Amino acid sequence: MGAGLAEGGHGKRAGRGGPAKRPAPAAAGGAPRVAAPPARPFRGAVSDVDLRLLKVFRVVVEHGGFGPAEVVLDKSKSAISLDISGLEQRLGAKLCTRGRGGFALTEEGHAVYLAARQLFDDLAAFGDRVATATGQLAGAVTVFLVDNIVSIAAEPIASALGAFAARHPRVALTLESATPGGVEAAVLDGRADLGISVLPRTVGALDAVPLFEEELGLYAGCGHPLFAAAGDAAEPVAPEVVRGHALVRPSVTDDPGFAAMVEGFPLRASASNLDARVLLVLSGAFLGFLPPHYAGAWVARGELAAVRPDLFATRNLFQLVTRRAAPPSAAARALRGDLLTAFGRTG
Repeated sequence: MGAGLAEGGHGKRAGRGGPAKRPAPAAAGGAPRVAAPPARPFRGAVSDVDLRLLKVFRVVVEHGGFGPAEVVLDKSKSAISLDISGLEQRLGAKLCTRGRGGFALTEEGHAVYLAARQLFDDLAAFGDRVATATGQLAGAVTVFLVDNIVSIAAEPIASALGAFAARHPRVALTLESATPGGVEAAVLDGRADLGISVLPRTVGALDAVPLFEEELGLYAGCGHPLFAAAGDAAEPVAPEVVRGHALVRPSVTDDPGFAAMVEGFPLRASASNLDARVLLVLSGAFLGFLPPHYAGAWVARGELAAVRPDLFATRNLFQLVTRRAAPPSAAARALRGDLLTAFGRTG
C-alpha cells in the first residue's frame, strides 16, 4: 500500500492526471496564502466592478498620473496601480505607461478613455432623464470658482448654494477654486458643470452669462518709490514715469483695453491669484492691479496707495459659464438658475 501514497507521505493518492497538489505555503501567521483570482476577461457586459475601475482610470488620465490622482481618489498610488492593472487584465490591453518617464496613454488606453467618458456621459444623461421625469434631482454638480471670489461675491453665491441644497438634498455639491484659465479649462474638459470666472475673450465652446463687474486700480506698496507721490494731487506722477516701474503681470491681458493699459510696463513678476499678487505689491518692488474693495484694508493702514486712479483703472467682468457641446444636467441647470437669480440676472 505504501507504493500508492503520494510523495511526501501526506496519505493522499495521486490522481490519474498527475501527482497530488501540494498545499499552499503558510503565511507568517500559519494560515495558507490565498492568491487573488485573475481578472475575468471582458465579454462586453459592463459590471459594477468595471465601472469602478473605469472611474479610477478616468481620474488618473484627467489628472495626469497616479500621484496627482491620489488626493482625488483618496487612495495610495499602490492601490491605484492595482486598480489599473486589474482593468488592463480585464480588457486584455496595456492602457498606459508609468515610471520614470512619466504617465502616458497607449493607443488602446486613449481609445478606452474616450469610450469611458462617453459611457459616463450616457449614464449621467440617463439619470438626468429619470430625475426630470420623477422630479427628484440626484447625482452631483461640480462648480469651479475663480480664486478670491469670496471677497466680492460671497453673499449671492452662498445664498444660491443654500437655496439649491434645501430644495435638492440628494444632489452632492463640489466647489473648487482655480485661476481664470483653470476655471475655463475645467468647464471645457468636463470636470466642471459650471464655472464663475473672468473671461477676457470670447470662447466659442462656452456659453457665458454676465454676473457682475469688479473694479481694478493700480497700487504701490509703502516701500515703493511711487508710494509717497501717489497721493499728491497737485503734482500727479506722469504716466510715462509710472510705466517705467516693474508691474506684476496681470492674468487678463487678453482683453484689448487692458492690454493697451499695461503696454510699456516691465513685467517682472507674476501671480496666479490676488493673495499672491498683493504680497508682491506690499513688498515695495512692484506695482500691481488690485480691486479697491480688496486693497482697502491695506490702504487704511497706510501700506498701499492707489497710483493715478484717473488713468490706471479698469474693470473685470465675471461670468457664469457652461460647456456648449454638452448641455448641463438637470441638477446643474437648477443650480445655474439659482445663481442667476441670486445675482439678479436671467439667461
